[in-house]
Amino acid sequence: MITAYVPVNGTLTPIPVEPGSAIPAEAVWIDLLHPTEEEMTFVDVKFSLDVPTEEDMQEIEVSSRLYVEDNAIYMTAAMVTQADTPVPQVVPVTFVLAGHRLLTLRYAEPTPFRHFASEARRHGLPCASGEEVLAGLLDAIIDRIADILERVQSDIDTLSHEIFPSTDVKRKRDYNAVLRSIGRSHALTSQLRESLVSFGRLVSFIARPSTEKRPKSTERAFKTISRDLAALSDHASFIANNTSFILNATLGLISNEQSGIIKIFSVAAVVFLPPTLIASIYGMNFEFMPELAWPLGYPLALVAMVLSAVGPYLFFKYRGWL
Repeated sequence: MITAYVPVNGTLTPIPVEPGSAIPAEAVWIDLLHPTEEEMTFVDVKFSLDVPTEEDMQEIEVSSRLYVEDNAIYMTAAMVTQADTPVPQVVPVTFVLAGHRLLTLRYAEPTPFRHFASEARRHGLPCASGEEVLAGLLDAIIDRIADILERVQSDIDTLSHEIFPSTDVKRKRDYNAVLRSIGRSHALTSQLRESLVSFGRLVSFIARPSTEKRPKSTERAFKTISRDLAALSDHASFIANNTSFILNATLGLISNEQSGIIKIFSVAAVVFLPPTLIASIYGMNFEFMPELAWPLGYPLALVAMVLSAVGPYLFFKYRGWL
């Protein structure tokens, strides 16, 4: 699907475009969402571009993601989508600046694109050129990443309070659920860090000196975006370290619980070992065992077994091992 956005009184008006039809000359943003081969060919011919294919967008080399060709700037970055679902994904999105027109190519529907298009359609935003639209899109993407990081930070704080409660009340914890939550938070944070790194490279690439003179407001916007990306990268690193600490603490608590269980079994084995020894001795089938004919042998054997069991228990208590 091809959508052309035309600036009207400080807002962007979307106009659907079919292959073979005319694209408004005043359009500053051309958005390709799940384009067909026919639509890709139409755009390439219309704007004299070589828009990368979906396979080309998957390339991880910087030279394949950020380059200039025929006075057009091609930039591909990784975006996190479906962050509110159990299976967030990282998808590539391509931005092409040709002249003062922006072309975006995507095979997913990230939330920032919808929000920016909706805001630009209803409210006045800087959108007189493709550079201004790109700056607005990047700003929306940064806001979305910041919101997701805040949510992850809140989830980590909740896990921290669950693992380290403020009171001494003992309660049964579902460590399987805790580990799954930690895993989801860590995976999402890693995806966000990947996205921040890719957009940091994109902004550095677009903000470098060029032959075309850009408005000072656009240059300031790119510098602000670069600073925001650096700050969010630091915050994502902090969250990743915090997540690792919570994971280590959880594994430590699990190990402590397992050690406590093993200690109980060990003490029980030591406590019942002497009574078992006594019972084993008098369970032997030797012909000459004087105690077997003694009337008090049975009760004294029971008393000996009880005392031999209580003795180790009291010793462990005295040493503070229980």
